[in-house]
Amino acid sequence: MKKYTCYFSVLFLLSFSCVFGQDTHYWTNQFGTRSALMSGAVVGGARDNTMIYYNPAALVFMKNTSVSVNANAYNVQNIKIENALGEQADYLSNQTNSVPLLAGGLIRMKSEKVKVGYGIMAPVDFSFKGIARVDSNIDVINEAESPGEEELVGESSVSTDLRELAFILSSSTALSEKWSVGVTSLFVFRSHVYNRSLNAYVFPNNPNYDLIGGNLLENVDYYNLRYVLKLGLLYRTEPWSFGLTFSAPSLNLFGRGTTAANIAARNLRFNSMPDRISGVATDRQSKLKTRFRSPWSAALGINYRGERSGIGVAAEYFGGVDVYTIMQPAANSFVRPESLAPELGSDLFLNTPAGASPVFNVAAGYEYFLNERWTLYLSARNNMSNFNPDVNRAPGIRTTLSSWDIYHLTSGFTINNERTSISLGILLSSGRDDEYEQQGNLAQVRESDLVKGTVTITEAKYFTAGILFGFTYFFDRLQFEKRER
Repeated sequence: MKKYTCYFSVLFLLSFSCVFGQDTHYWTNQFGTRSALMSGAVVGGARDNTMIYYNPAALVFMKNTSVSVNANAYNVQNIKIENALGEQADYLSNQTNSVPLLAGGLIRMKSEKVKVGYGIMAPVDFSFKGIARVDSNIDVINEAESPGEEELVGESSVSTDLRELAFILSSSTALSEKWSVGVTSLFVFRSHVYNRSLNAYVFPNNPNYDLIGGNLLENVDYYNLRYVLKLGLLYRTEPWSFGLTFSAPSLNLFGRGTTAANIAARNLRFNSMPDRISGVATDRQSKLKTRFRSPWSAALGINYRGERSGIGVAAEYFGGVDVYTIMQPAANSFVRPESLAPELGSDLFLNTPAGASPVFNVAAGYEYFLNERWTLYLSARNNMSNFNPDVNRAPGIRTTLSSWDIYHLTSGFTINNERTSISLGILLSSGRDDEYEQQGNLAQVRESDLVKGTVTITEAKYFTAGILFGFTYFFDRLQFEKRER
């Protein structure tokens, strides 16, 4: 007679906060109630299904086969980029989003020395919508043609919707009572929609000149599937445990996307041209193959679990990724009429550069066991931006927004009952970039820049205060008997 034991738990995690910066950060989100309250300082091992992500080697030491669902229900998002278009013309974005979901479980194998885990998670869920408008008087046109300051009206908008969904399959093997190894396969599906527009109009102080202006439209829409292999090693010697993981650079599988740009000039005088011109540069290329690269990373974790308290420390280094292009457009004609600039092709303007700088993140967590039911938590971590400045120097459409480093502080508690577990936490995060590089500014614009604006150094600030609420219900263990024939 064979016996099968099934254990089922459901966790709802509700977070009300102002969170952003996920397009260039690796540690914005943490998964699982205890792992989140410990700021991810669980690479040295934990007794829940989040190990399929943090360190697969720890799976084999879990006692029960389980299925769990972890969901962050709602997220209030706020972003402000000061003087994005001009003086007091800020980008403001307020969004309400659903935030990452983690669902997973373990499969008990015939051998107690082997366990298999599976899961699905959303490591990235980032959206932004910002609109800025400027209406001012500045000197744009040559004094000989239009003396004094001209009236300038401009408007700019940026929107981005970036999401990732990872499908996870893990296995863990015990080498001895103290040593174990594990491997995780992640299939990461990424989708990204990015739109940017800039409209600028100047009214000359000369009745002989018509309206002067420029328009810019950019659009990127793609999906991509990549594969990431993660290896884990764990050593336990009570009350200590030590974990080490290595994630290989991603392997591109497949993807398709569309990139488009439209630039219109109306009676503009460019620096190298003696006469004013009007023209359009436009192209759209679809069904292009896509590639997205995530770097290698290595993490080290140490966890201590005593009778009254526990400590966890984890550090992870992420390698860099040289600038590359997500989609490779063909060198079609871009400027119309083509005679205005036949040397300018679509491959320059429809290019989609991407890249990542190396970063090093550290997390530390402390837990105190008041009794068998109550546990208190306090943790902190840094979350450095992988923004690569070389991406801004590359031609084409830049689709990333954030470049600031973030620092997180988390505190909370968990109440364990026979069939339920309730967690409550406070989340505080802050970040700032005093040298944020903003494109499309019209504060000190020249006439030849009306179609794209200028690049300016401004300030971007980040702050979040949130509440984490988790509820877990443990269903009765069910035993299924299968009669041997």
